[in-house]
Amino acid sequence: MRPWFGERASSVVKQFALLLIGGFVSLASMGAEPADPCTPPNFPLPKFGSARFDVRDFGATGDGRTNDTAAINKTIDESNGSGGGDVIFPAGTYLAASIHLKSNVRFLLDKDAVITGAKSGYDAPEPNGFEQYQDFGHSHFHDALMWGDNIENFAIVGGRVNGGHIIEADPDKRDIGDKLISIKNSRNLLFQNITHETGGHFIYLLNDCEDITIANVTVKKSRDGVNFVGCRNVQLHDCHFTGCGDDTVALKSDWALGRRARSENIYVWDSYFESACNALQFGSETAGDFRNINFWNIGIGRAGKAGIGITSADGGVIDGVNYRDITIKGAACPIFIRLNNRLRSGDPDKKTGAVKNIKISNLTVTNSQPGEQGWPRTCAITGLPGSPLENISLENVKIVYRGGGKKLSDGGSPLPEETPIKKLGPLPASGFYIREVKGITFRNVAVAFESVDPRPVIAAVDVEGFVLEQFNARTASGGQRLRLKRIANLSVRNCSGLRDREAETVPSLLEE
Repeated sequence: MRPWFGERASSVVKQFALLLIGGFVSLASMGAEPADPCTPPNFPLPKFGSARFDVRDFGATGDGRTNDTAAINKTIDESNGSGGGDVIFPAGTYLAASIHLKSNVRFLLDKDAVITGAKSGYDAPEPNGFEQYQDFGHSHFHDALMWGDNIENFAIVGGRVNGGHIIEADPDKRDIGDKLISIKNSRNLLFQNITHETGGHFIYLLNDCEDITIANVTVKKSRDGVNFVGCRNVQLHDCHFTGCGDDTVALKSDWALGRRARSENIYVWDSYFESACNALQFGSETAGDFRNINFWNIGIGRAGKAGIGITSADGGVIDGVNYRDITIKGAACPIFIRLNNRLRSGDPDKKTGAVKNIKISNLTVTNSQPGEQGWPRTCAITGLPGSPLENISLENVKIVYRGGGKKLSDGGSPLPEETPIKKLGPLPASGFYIREVKGITFRNVAVAFESVDPRPVIAAVDVEGFVLEQFNARTASGGQRLRLKRIANLSVRNCSGLRDREAETVPSLLEE
């Protein structure tokens, strides 16, 4: 049963709201208040012809023993060659390997139909002269249960699509697949009312695709859930992803296609996620830019690394991200925002990227867990010298930490650029560690601890423009509220236990 996220509006109300959005956009162009970014975008869905093609008529058995790949591909060819339509999968189990997807085709699966990965018969991974810039799984697309390249108007609706014999590791020259649905350079894609009981390295690997809808999809087990790599106009909603060993929903931009691809206009809402690593993640592959990314009404039940994770490592600019009405339970780190300069891409003009204009509002975090590092982690918001994060806002945020940390002698852990997060030790703050930021606002942020933690709640260094308004940290933390160094333009307003300040400079050290 899916977690309940509040009363659903009727379809009539939703349609009326979408009509209003168009009006708000028009008003915004005339200087009125802009539209709410956390609103369903209503991107267009693919359309299909009325023809129907049953895979059984083309030789598929659905008996769970016969490899039905050839029959399924023949059915797709017939549908595509006839102008498109529905490819019908009646009840049954269809073993397959490397189904070739084509344009204007919709898979319609009976509720008791299963497409699952066969033991062998997969296409070999295609050569890729750029595979040194990302891992094997991201670099190859053909070694999959199904794959498509340069297609448009494609959908899968209903039934189950499972990994079967597909593996989560690299194939290593074996005749096997490592992903379920692999599509690049494509548009107008729909995945709806599907259950994935098992996956592979990825359930969905979508690279340089646009106009994508993933709705009412359940993932029960996989390494990664969904990777949107350089994708645009994406809407994912009413999904339930659990059992992910790595990232659940990841936004990336790699060099697998030998070029940068921007990620833009991505909306995720009304969903529940669990992950052994990151639940809502940017990166680490970040060669291209990211703009207008919005998450709201999300429940996160487990995150072995970060509930909210943003990393720009390869030169990408992440600009304009909204998180609203997010509940996180069982995360090792509630918020991790970081800029580094790994710069792993083939771009001859590559340079350090940026992270800016990030807003997190109405966030509740409880039941923090040790995660793969062995301890719950402090929220970290860190840029680089000369490349600060910009305009970070937290509003109406409540975090309950486990506490139990140890006081550190150094007030500023350097976060080495090349050090994987799992090798980093505890940070010098119990609540927030902030470094190299230009413009950060905490408004109505509350931090509590289940046990004593002697570290300062906020440790910040090299920050320009820091506003604390109605910040509340329970004294049960056992330590200072603030440990600040080299802060320009510090304002403190109506914060429990702190004196008000307005645009003050902290050149050396402030402890309070």
